[in-house]
Parts: sequence; structure tokens; C-alpha cells
Amino acid sequence: MSEAIDEQQRSDALDSLGGVLGEAGAAALNGPREQLADGLLRAAFTLWENPQIRPKLLGILHAAVNSEQGAEQMRAFLANQLFAEAGKAIGIDGMDIYQAAETLKVPAIHVNAAAGQVWGVVLLRYIVKLEPIASASADEVIDLLNPTIQRYLAG
Repeated sequence: MSEAIDEQQRSDALDSLGGVLGEAGAAALNGPREQLADGLLRAAFTLWENPQIRPKLLGILHAAVNSEQGAEQMRAFLANQLFAEAGKAIGIDGMDIYQAAETLKVPAIHVNAAAGQVWGVVLLRYIVKLEPIASASADEVIDLLNPTIQRYLAG
């Protein structure tokens, strides 16, 4: 029974993350291109820093690295839901990673690299709790990641 609850909580957390990042992505695409990474990172870390949402997001990450079912759920989220949410907000129905990359005018692999950079930092910060990144402020982490994510996504 608790596994079904855990899976539902993971699904709900992915929905929250997808919605927030999708809206942030759409806002960033409609705003100044030089603020794209900052908007996405601030949206993501606002969720990660929320003590009510973080345990659910950690459950997603744990499941993704510990089971094929969790990894599939993460792949489906990253490949489909995240971009569909951003697409809805900018009027592109059913947007996927390739359409997102085309909209950004970058190779799709850059989108993967940006996601990998963020998930790696999330893993070190919230699961491994490696210092000094674990105790850095969210703003410090965002400032650290911003140039790299901007380079990946701004073309």
C-alpha cells in the first residue's frame, strides 16, 4: 500500500515540477534570452527549497536511480511532460525535446546536458549532502549554475 502512495506522491511531485518549470520555460522563452537559465533555475530551486515539496522530489530522484520503473517515470517526465507543459504555455501543443530545442535554436543534446547539470547538483546538494554545495544558499547555487545552463540553452 505504501508503495502505491509513494508512486502517487512521485507522480504528483513530477506534475508540480513539470508545471512550474513549464511555466518558467515559457516565460523565459517570451522574455529576454539572456535570462532564460536564471528563470528556469529559480523555478526549479524554489521547489527544491520548499520543505513540503522536497521530500517528494527526493523520492522521484531515489526511485530514478534505484529502479527501472522509477527511471522510466523520470524519462517520461523529462522527455514528454516537461516540454508539453512549456509548449502549452507558448501555444505549441504536444511539444517534445526536439521542438523545444528547435524553438531555442540549440541541439537537443544541449537540453539533456542542461538537465544533467542540474540533476547532478541536486544529487550532491540534497542526497549526498556534499559540502560546501549542501549548505550554500539557493542563490549561490543558481549563480554557480547559471552561466553553464545559459550556455547550453541560449545557443
